[in-house]
Amino acid sequence: MGKLVVLTLLGAGLALIGERLVAFRQRINAYREVEPVEPQNCHLIEGLENGAEDIDILPSGLAFISTGLKYPGMPDFAPDEPGQIFLMDLNEQNPRVQSLNISDGFDRASFNPHGISTFIDKDQTVYLYVVNHPHMDSTVEIFKFEEQQHSLVHLKTIKHKLLKSVNDIVVLGAEQFYATRDHYFTNFFLAQLEMFLDLCWTSVLFYSPREVKVVAKGFSSANGITVSPDKKYIYVADVLAKNIHVMEKHDNWDLTQLKVIQLSTLVDNLTVDPDTGDILAGCHPNANKLLSYNPEDPPGSEVLRIRNILSEKPEISTEYANNGSVLQGSSVASVYQGKLLIGTVFHKALYCVL
Repeated sequence: MGKLVVLTLLGAGLALIGERLVAFRQRINAYREVEPVEPQNCHLIEGLENGAEDIDILPSGLAFISTGLKYPGMPDFAPDEPGQIFLMDLNEQNPRVQSLNISDGFDRASFNPHGISTFIDKDQTVYLYVVNHPHMDSTVEIFKFEEQQHSLVHLKTIKHKLLKSVNDIVVLGAEQFYATRDHYFTNFFLAQLEMFLDLCWTSVLFYSPREVKVVAKGFSSANGITVSPDKKYIYVADVLAKNIHVMEKHDNWDLTQLKVIQLSTLVDNLTVDPDTGDILAGCHPNANKLLSYNPEDPPGSEVLRIRNILSEKPEISTEYANNGSVLQGSSVASVYQGKLLIGTVFHKALYCVL
């Protein structure tokens, strides 16, 4: 009798693991191959060899690019090099990137930038907020951008017990921002188990000097976040659930979910086309190739455009798709006056004229 019970429990456990494995492979599109959609006027950006995980473009056309992310489970082609912030002026005929100097006193050796967001105050001073993972921790660094000197002056490091496993941020005021938490657990093994079991314990946080709170939860893995041009709505990408959440922002900074747009690809970072209000999403068509990197069969890249996101039937189109032969592991796409930048988690970056 005892042996029968043991065998029954073992069989049930193996069945559960098998079911979870099948479900997980389906969630990460393990069997999908991407169909190419490649604009003609595109080229790789010289000088960006170690990823361009996030991109934020100012209204003036200056693009900030975070590079060199070291993220658990992801490939890293330059493990001994710290992360950097690059600048690219999209008003130039042939724009090039330039690394921004960071002021003394900041620990550049452990700089590991992830999501970024800019804020322009009333006197037109530009501040860059950077999610940083020094020694695999999570902080938010605030820099002041000195355009003439092409440099960043470090002003402040923000840490908080809720700001763990931070992925991306969107800044709406001086030291006021929303941030996504892509894992509940910070331990690598538990974080992998969390994804495998699809616990849906990740969240969106609001931070200010006076208050830090969870404002939305129940995501498989909350990832990219951005704000509508009128500042009324927050858009959140849930990468493992392959969808985008449209949230209404309230005066007390709480969020209420209005709708969920389901997609067939894993959505990473989100940006807004300032001319149209369209959403651009950097996506992973097959995350299995991202998690189990093989240079002979690399992860592809995909960029979607979502028009009329607040309507009953948003229009979804593919701006770019490649099987990894040109661009591997796209994480972000951002547009300025017909010029498109596509960044990746660990690979290169692409510049296109649409």
